[in-house]
Amino acid sequence: MGHRGVVITAGFDKSESATCLAELFKQNGIPVNGIIVVSPYSVRRIKQYLRKKGLSSITQSIRRLTGFQKNDSGRTTNHINQFRNQHQISIDSLKKWANINHCRIITVTSLNSDQSIHFLENTDPQWLVYSGGGILKQPIIDQMDGRILNAHQGPLPHIRGMNAAEWSILLDKKQEVTIHLIDRGIDTGMIIKRLPYTIDATDNIESIREKAIINGIKGLIEVGSKESLERYDIQENHSDHRQCYILSNAMRELLNAKLEYLKARSVDV
Repeated sequence: MGHRGVVITAGFDKSESATCLAELFKQNGIPVNGIIVVSPYSVRRIKQYLRKKGLSSITQSIRRLTGFQKNDSGRTTNHINQFRNQHQISIDSLKKWANINHCRIITVTSLNSDQSIHFLENTDPQWLVYSGGGILKQPIIDQMDGRILNAHQGPLPHIRGMNAAEWSILLDKKQEVTIHLIDRGIDTGMIIKRLPYTIDATDNIESIREKAIINGIKGLIEVGSKESLERYDIQENHSDHRQCYILSNAMRELLNAKLEYLKARSVDV
């Protein structure tokens, strides 16, 4: 029958991970049937963001949404920039990418809107590849018959939820990305593939997240390029383990202290 292509989600137009996914699927000969971008400027999303991260994070968020990332002092390597250069990915906007590649793209206020569901019904992709935009609810999961791929930045089922790469270090768990199916729970869908990675004494929080993002992109491209999951050792997942949340400032300080301790000992995590 052949691969029916993918639809990619994104939380904003200048999402680096989503633009990488779109271009790499194209380079691998997999059709990108469409892109669903969730508007970051809806009242609902702004209220959610303020509730999670507070007013002090607004400036940083604006820089991220507009493509101007803040450079951490002392950083010598941006792993995502290196990855983009390696794969000759220069476009930094999903709208630009879609225009150049004649790809359908819509902007919605919610991934769970009727507009999103009708878009998936009309494009009929092999996979919906999640790259941000909010929690998916049952109607859109049903529309895709569960064929929704996600890259979780921690080892499932042990660490679910937010900031999983960071919590993996704090809780002395493996540094790995888990490719899994999205179901109605929080990171509880079937586990497809694990992609371990290493961090070293030169890493900080941002570079660790970059390594996790890149591993997630690689895993989504590999799995999303397949018509089925027959070749994978699919594993059960469950919600018995902890669900983690966005790091507070105090927890970020604790993580930085642990990284400094590991750096002083020259110990790879």
